[in-house]
Amino acid sequence: MSQFPHDEFLKEYIPELIKNYGEANSGANINAERREVDVFFQPTKEVPTSPETLGLLGKLAQKPVLFEAFRNPVESHQITECLSKLFDLQLGIRKENRKNKTQAASEVEPFLWILTPTLSEAKLESFGAKSSPDWVQGIYLLPSGFCTGIVVIHQLPVQPETLWLRILGRGKVQENAIDELKALPVDFPHRSNVLELIRNLFAMLEANRKQGKKLEEEEQELIMKLSPIYVEKLEESKQIGLQEGLQQGLQQGLQQGLQQGLQQALQQEANLIIRLLKRKLGNLSPDLENQIASLPRKTLEDLGEALLDFNSVDDAIAWLEKNQPM
Repeated sequence: MSQFPHDEFLKEYIPELIKNYGEANSGANINAERREVDVFFQPTKEVPTSPETLGLLGKLAQKPVLFEAFRNPVESHQITECLSKLFDLQLGIRKENRKNKTQAASEVEPFLWILTPTLSEAKLESFGAKSSPDWVQGIYLLPSGFCTGIVVIHQLPVQPETLWLRILGRGKVQENAIDELKALPVDFPHRSNVLELIRNLFAMLEANRKQGKKLEEEEQELIMKLSPIYVEKLEESKQIGLQEGLQQGLQQGLQQGLQQGLQQALQQEANLIIRLLKRKLGNLSPDLENQIASLPRKTLEDLGEALLDFNSVDDAIAWLEKNQPM
């Protein structure tokens, strides 16, 4: 089972949504043992909660919060490990406050939210987690002293307010949420950036598949679901560039506008390919980026398909040498 692509997606996904409202650290280490957390968020201004903004995710992030998310249903021992991280974090903050001779109010101590696709009633009951009239279905709170809540994603009502959390679900829940995301207006807040992260997730899953790594059945279905989104981005870049060029053509002359549109489309496509290569292989040299940026459209399209098979920067260099236009 391949957890790594989903872990990487999560650690970029939540910070992408909330980074404008505070400090969002993914993969942060706590205490001397350097125990890593998924996301630790500290708001620095009001976090919006309307369905047109962050909805339920915004409500979860109204104060310092630790997000721990699980691709599979969370196990009891994982819940206790999450609680241990929270207590370590709270203790560290108290020590820092004593060192600086400040006193933190209890209401600003970090809160833990555990995100899980499903969870049995028995496990919820074993931790004393109960639903609350102040929250929608699928939200369970542990006794107040634990400063912890559990979000059972597949129980959340299907409504705009819960969209950003349902994208972290599994199977049909996640697929339907992605369809809802695609159907949003193109200028809807966070839509384009989240779609970019989803394309990156596709690239990582597809790379694992081509390398012969075992995928779950629903991961294979997700690849099929995401494949059109990956292809659409290339076409979208071309269209956006062409439309911008046509708009300029109204002022500068049709022929010049068309030429600029085609050039902008080519540049956007090259930028997309470079971002995907960095995501998969790590940093690229400036010379290699310049070489990719100068490729003709057909070679760029071929590279966009071939990069899913690359395992190292050397693979990219070898492909470019072999396919360098005459």
